[in-house]
Amino acid sequence: MRRFFALLVLVVAHTIAWAQEQGFNLIVVGDPQPQTEAQIANLEQDIIPKIGSIVEEYKATGYPTAILLTGDVVWDTMEFLPRVKQMFERLGVPVYAVMGNHDHNRAVKCDRQGAEQDYIDTFGPKYYTFTLGSTLFIAMDNILYKSYENYTIGLDRKQRKWFKQIAAEVDDNQRIAICMHAPASNISSGTPLRYARRLIRLSEGHALHFITGHCHRHNTVDIATNIIEHSVAQVNGNLWYAPICADGTPRGVFCIEERNGEWSWHHRLLGESADKQLITWSEGEVKGHEEYVVIKVIGWDKEWSVEWAENGNNMGSMEQIEIVDPGYTHYVENEADFDEVIMQRLRRSGRPNNHYFRCRRTAPNSHITITATDRFGRKFKVEM
Repeated sequence: MRRFFALLVLVVAHTIAWAQEQGFNLIVVGDPQPQTEAQIANLEQDIIPKIGSIVEEYKATGYPTAILLTGDVVWDTMEFLPRVKQMFERLGVPVYAVMGNHDHNRAVKCDRQGAEQDYIDTFGPKYYTFTLGSTLFIAMDNILYKSYENYTIGLDRKQRKWFKQIAAEVDDNQRIAICMHAPASNISSGTPLRYARRLIRLSEGHALHFITGHCHRHNTVDIATNIIEHSVAQVNGNLWYAPICADGTPRGVFCIEERNGEWSWHHRLLGESADKQLITWSEGEVKGHEEYVVIKVIGWDKEWSVEWAENGNNMGSMEQIEIVDPGYTHYVENEADFDEVIMQRLRRSGRPNNHYFRCRRTAPNSHITITATDRFGRKFKVEM
């Protein structure tokens, strides 16, 4: 009897510990969007294996791991949909997806259901829920599609009604994550779009995260207290033509980790460790800032701090600047080799971003230490 009681206590203790430590790992893949055989081969032979390394790393944590595709799974190539799905499924973890504007069959005009059918045949319903850890994920389709050139961002009446029913049944205090292709907020101001304001009202009382793609840039914005949007950069860089997105975000995925009910996240460069968050340029390497050391904080948002020290002396915060990514500019001007139409697109597409900082040495060849601290207290350092 004593032995049975001891085993019972052990089982109960183990169950309680598991409940306290529940969590997950979610790898969010922004807009894979292959259009050609060469691009889908690149996805299969280069990008997927690097994501697979992250999957294996996460599997070793013992927490459930999954993949989320933020739409534009393909680039108007409906025949690629099953191939892309199978590539990700071979990584051995659940794969979830939402529908993007380029996942519609552009040959079908003024027939939304017909244009969606290839995607539905491959991935199933356009809107659904799934649970990871203590978070309820709600996948939705916010592309109101009429034709390739004519679509708007929003939710149809059927989905709005469905979401209202789901939201009414969510457990008290459970976190909600709404996954869609197009943004929920204005890119510049962070103000929620009209359709998203309704979702926010219906989710009142819950911590709410939007996970979106479409804009091909990395951006985490606090819309309001406990309401955050994560805009995920394109996994392949700038439309397969550059290894860096036009906003300066290198090829990578967005990783969300839940531990004991708490979320953390970071942008993960493909082929690099999770600690790789800083890229630096020395004096003379950044046009217009030749006298400065310049640093890019890849996963930056307004909750980060970026400080520097010179020869061991704390010099305070670095100066934030908004520039077109020097690495992107260098690639376009010196390495890219495409036809003139693509080259013109690349030259036009570089967008100024504000995840750059600069400092100026007070003495030549002094030793500089730069420390960037994210909202979770994680510190990333480089020395120059």
